[in-house]
Amino acid sequence: MMKTGMLIISHPNAVYRNLPKLISEINNILYIQYFPLDRWNKNITFKSVNSGNIKPNWPNYSSLVIGLYSKVLSYKHLDVRILLSGTKLKEKEKVITKKPIDFVCYDETFRKDDVNNYVSSFVQNKVADCQIVALSNDNSCEVGLNDNCIAEVENIPCNIYDNVVLGGTFDRLHYGHKILLSEAILRCRKKITVGVTDTPMLKSKKLWELVEPCELRIQKVKDFLEEVDPSIEYDVVPISDIYGPTKDDPTFQMIVVSSETTRGGSAVNQVREANGLNTLCIHEVGLLVDPNKEDEVEEDKISSSNLRLRCLGTLLRPPQPNPAIPESPYIVGLTGGIASGKTNIADYLATLGAGVVSCDKLGHEIYSVGKPGHTQVVEVFGDGVLDASGAIDRKKLGAIVFSNKEKLQVLNQLLWPLILQEAQQSVKQLYSQGHKVVILEAAVLISAGWQTHCHELWTSIVPPDEAVKRVMERNGLTEQEARARVEAQPKNTEYVELANVVLSSQWRVEYTRKQVDKAWTGLLTRLGLHT
Repeated sequence: MMKTGMLIISHPNAVYRNLPKLISEINNILYIQYFPLDRWNKNITFKSVNSGNIKPNWPNYSSLVIGLYSKVLSYKHLDVRILLSGTKLKEKEKVITKKPIDFVCYDETFRKDDVNNYVSSFVQNKVADCQIVALSNDNSCEVGLNDNCIAEVENIPCNIYDNVVLGGTFDRLHYGHKILLSEAILRCRKKITVGVTDTPMLKSKKLWELVEPCELRIQKVKDFLEEVDPSIEYDVVPISDIYGPTKDDPTFQMIVVSSETTRGGSAVNQVREANGLNTLCIHEVGLLVDPNKEDEVEEDKISSSNLRLRCLGTLLRPPQPNPAIPESPYIVGLTGGIASGKTNIADYLATLGAGVVSCDKLGHEIYSVGKPGHTQVVEVFGDGVLDASGAIDRKKLGAIVFSNKEKLQVLNQLLWPLILQEAQQSVKQLYSQGHKVVILEAAVLISAGWQTHCHELWTSIVPPDEAVKRVMERNGLTEQEARARVEAQPKNTEYVELANVVLSSQWRVEYTRKQVDKAWTGLLTRLGLHT
């Protein structure tokens, strides 16, 4: 299967007729270079536009670009990028893609020799044996494709600005982002500034712990812009508030916003006016409906939060081989903060066929009367942690250690080695019973460094406030007591950074189980155990 292709077309309907055939050849990126025939043949120069002989009509291609992107949404594996240099009134320019192009398809309204010359002269990054193939010559819409037809744009003069600005999170660059960025390009002559939200602005977002690093998001935005139209100068910068550079840069003329952030554009203008700067023309871009919505938890629109939700239960990073583990079943460490739902997840995994070792249960048994842990805890913390029967009162002990990090560390150093020893014995027993996969469930797995005893790590996360609420209801604690317990554990980001698979029990049980089913099926497939 070929990986990266370029489609050169003179009419957008060629995409709809040929894309179903092309997707069998592509598993990476498809670049679409749209050349209206007058641009291709007349080769109108940028100089003639600046001289006033021709009025730019670049923005009129917005509906065409949005239409193309909206029609490829169902091809989830495909990364389509519409190159805009062919729509602008300037000479043909070099196309420098980040991925080498394996093949080029073109509309037969173009002459073969002209296409060969264009590919040879202007397509810079291509494999040595790049194929060039002609497509159908029929530009009319076929039966059943009437909804896909996009009329040619009208030549209506539109305002073009030297300096355009926009902002966003741009997590997992999707078609909504591509449209927003393309709209900015179609309205810009010289420079585009993009503000990318940095970590302090992410905390209110759904599953914000799964948002890509800011540096990666910045690079993806920059790569996309430079591929789509290399003639413009791009400045992609991190921002720590909603205004970014808009509050003090006098060169900006237009701001591009989505329909849900229009108020943000108005807020920017209020700040600029207060600072004695020109107000910006606000261009609003509509949202795309997500045809691939998988669950009611997801939003109706195409969004990064939907993509993050779909990451739950998938392999986010491949596990590293762990030869230090002796002959044993495949051990999955399952962890997460207090009240993150990991015990319910472990119980469900048991119904799917996994062997399960609950380190939390082992921990309770370790300091029961007569066990070594009981003696050591009483020696260190005194008789005040005992109830009337002489057993350790977990609530009394918890009140001591969760309000004092040093005492918590002392308790952990007493119990962790004892719990790990018992857990390893339980793993061996399950292996002898025929379990090829064992779940090692432990809240302290990361804190104790037990991930080195696992082949891979799964984690369950919920927002801290949700965890506090659950602990209050489950343990009968005050909010202050519950929050102390939550804050005594690693943050969600620490769990996520180490995890191969991330799960979340934030929503209904059925949705959590859907994630677990996905994770379990993926694991069995990777291990060759899927039946």
